[in-house]
Amino acid sequence: MEDIFVVKRCSKIVIHGRRAGDSQREPVEASAWFRICDTRTGGFFGDGFDQQADAQRECQRLNAASSQLPARQNSG
Repeated sequence: MEDIFVVKRCSKIVIHGRRAGDSQREPVEASAWFRICDTRTGGFFGDGFDQQADAQRECQRLNAASSQLPARQNSG
């Protein structure tokens, strides 16, 4: 059975404001974040994760929980 929930890497866009004459550089931030995608709907689940390992753990938990649910039956 294929996984329902998978991790998708997303580019992080950070916009920093600067005052005129300010020459200090902003601290380097992560260039990506990770979302959990529902392969059935194409939608995203949750708020996202900064670490890929955290997103993977949550996907494994969700996939394990969803594999224990009985399959839906059409009532028609």
